Parts: sequence; C-alpha cells; structure tokens
Amino acid sequence: MKPEDIGLHDVETFKGNWGTFVQSVVKAQGNDNLFLAIILEQNVDYERFRMRKLEILVFAPELARPAGLNGILGQIRNWIETTEGDGFLDLASRSV
Repeated sequence: MKPEDIGLHDVETFKGNWGTFVQSVVKAQGNDNLFLAIILEQNVDYERFRMRKLEILVFAPELARPAGLNGILGQIRNWIETTEGDGFLDLASRSV
C-alpha cells in the first residue's frame, strides 16, 4: 500500500483544522498491521504553520472500511486535542 492510497485527510478539532499527510506505510512482519508515519500541519497565518509528527500502528483492513477510517480519524482527533508535540498511537491492539 502506498501513502497516497491511505484515505486520511483533514481532521477538524477544537484546536482547529489539521491537514493529514501520510509520509510512509510499512507492513508489519507476520500480521496484517501497518505502521503509518503521518505529518499533521495547521496554518497559523499566511506565512507560518504548526507541524506535528504522528506514528500509528493500525490493523490494515480498518483502512479499507469507511467506518474503520472514521474511527482512525476519531483517534487522531482525540490525540491532537489531548496532547502536544509528536507521538505514537497503537490502534492495532484495540478495536477502532
């Protein structure tokens, strides 16, 4: 799977709108999990933007289902709203 095949786009949060850009996708060895490296960007003004990095471990079939994608976006939204800086989410070990 290529980064452009991942259907994660903008995320609306109470901290504003964040653009979601999948940088890389790596298949985990021995299972159906994918490791995604994501850049989140938010415009501050016409010349500046905020950038955060998020790495996610996700069960690959969730990316193929609209409900799965919505659940992943919801987890990203929650992460943005409750944390600062860069981070990691393990969504493969729980249902989304």
